Amino acid sequence: MTELSGERFILFTKTEWNEPPRLRHQLARLLAASGRQVIVAQRPWRFGIEKVGSPVERGVSLFRHRELVHHRIRVSAAVRALNAMWTVPSIHAALEPLGPTSSDVIVNFNYEYCFLRDAFPKNPIITVINDDFVSRALPGCRASLLHAQRETCRSSDAVLTPSVVIADQLREYSRPHLFLPWAGPSRTTPSPGGHRRILLYWGFVDWRVDLDFVHNLAVTLQHRMPSVEIWMVGPKVKSLLKHPLFAGMINVRNRESATLDQLPMAEVIGGLIPFKSGVEGCDAIVLPNKALQLLACGLPLLITGMPHFAKEPFVFRLDEENAESMIQQAQAQFDSLQSSIRDCVAQHTPEARLRQFLSIVDEARANRRRAIAEA
Repeated sequence: MTELSGERFILFTKTEWNEPPRLRHQLARLLAASGRQVIVAQRPWRFGIEKVGSPVERGVSLFRHRELVHHRIRVSAAVRALNAMWTVPSIHAALEPLGPTSSDVIVNFNYEYCFLRDAFPKNPIITVINDDFVSRALPGCRASLLHAQRETCRSSDAVLTPSVVIADQLREYSRPHLFLPWAGPSRTTPSPGGHRRILLYWGFVDWRVDLDFVHNLAVTLQHRMPSVEIWMVGPKVKSLLKHPLFAGMINVRNRESATLDQLPMAEVIGGLIPFKSGVEGCDAIVLPNKALQLLACGLPLLITGMPHFAKEPFVFRLDEENAESMIQQAQAQFDSLQSSIRDCVAQHTPEARLRQFLSIVDEARANRRRAIAEA
């Protein structure tokens, strides 16, 4: 897939590079694999910076700038302006070894980074809104954060989102592109038959996960399907560890983190994605990143919530009444579902997403030239 181009992309995030992969990691690695240079901002510091250093992996280098005020409490124009005065010079200082140019493409994964236009007045800026951040605003802050998101999108040359629901919201002040995640390299095709006994949750255990549902499911399985286990694999928000689900249930296994290759995939019935219902940040999801990684392993999906989730024969929607029968169906149909899973994965390849993204880059460059000419 390598297409050496010399292009350079600077990605702005508020996460650490060594966290479990998300869309920003996927895009960085996709661009690097195509021969492009990728520079990624990690979580900002209050004081100090980290200048761009040696690549941490092929084609990817890291840096870190400052921020003065946490993004969730920038509730006024004055606070945002003060934060920008603190942040923009630190970005320039951190990128100084790179020798930035106006041909660099800026890719922003933050909803309130409108100050990037001040930092990069001539560069094309692509903003990715991959979560319903505004719905999770602190009490009294929603209007302010909506304003920040609006200004960030308006100052960008292209806007992307992986959700049709978020896209509808963004159309009030931008022209968003639907940009779904993609499957990684296909792994070994699952062996037919065998004894599959694990429901695998793989990813962050955070505010989106319906732990009450999972707990009730575990209790039901103890009595009705005692051979089936639930595995919760991934980093967990500490406050959630007080939930009864994590209190030594005999059919629930917890593991902080692991790659799919490190798990007993031959025993997995399907990927469990038990997200909450009626929560804006969850209801907007169409096809989460983790779903395509699980599908690439040939796993059907067992889900809750997410009313806009892709409708496919390998997606089993669970509720309190039907969970046992849905799990049994997933077990019985596992082999016959492989064809439809492969067809879905084939539609969401790295090559297809790279072509789409580079087309959006061309559009963003054209929009920036037009904006400069009209200024």
